[in-house]
Amino acid sequence: MSLYCISVKTGLEEKFKENVLPLVNGNNCAFQGFIHILRKRMRLKNGKEYFDAFFPGYVFLETEECEASKLYVLSGEKYFLRFLPSNSSVSPLVKGDLEIVSSILRFGSTVGIVPVNFDAGDRVIITDGPFKDFSGNVIAVNRRNKRLNIQIDFMNGVRVVGLCYEEVQKQPAK
Repeated sequence: MSLYCISVKTGLEEKFKENVLPLVNGNNCAFQGFIHILRKRMRLKNGKEYFDAFFPGYVFLETEECEASKLYVLSGEKYFLRFLPSNSSVSPLVKGDLEIVSSILRFGSTVGIVPVNFDAGDRVIITDGPFKDFSGNVIAVNRRNKRLNIQIDFMNGVRVVGLCYEEVQKQPAK
């Protein structure tokens, strides 16, 4: 199976998924596949929990289809913006990007609440959950709300990933 990243209008990921499901799983489908929207479980100050997009504006297509020309059928759908890395050369995720998305999908498409104990500037390794064995730099810790921002390399750039706490440790000194 290959994973492709599709950029869609932010906040409309679910509507895009509804629109394209018949194209990837219907009777007259162009190819077989699954559309994944990665989410994270968040907690408000008052203790209420909700779900938020993990990578806002991105959906992931999992398919065995190797012919990129067949994937272009999705580009005509409402809310579609572009294939990543570019529309002119549709290609599946590779290396680090593939590792990150595959790791999340192994645990389902929702990242749970992740507690941690460290300070901004620390280099950390995530020791449990869908990001197990990934590392990044802590840029902000909100202990009161039990939230954390980590910089990770994703999609040929640095992305800030907001997580709730769970199990993260400082990376051992080399």
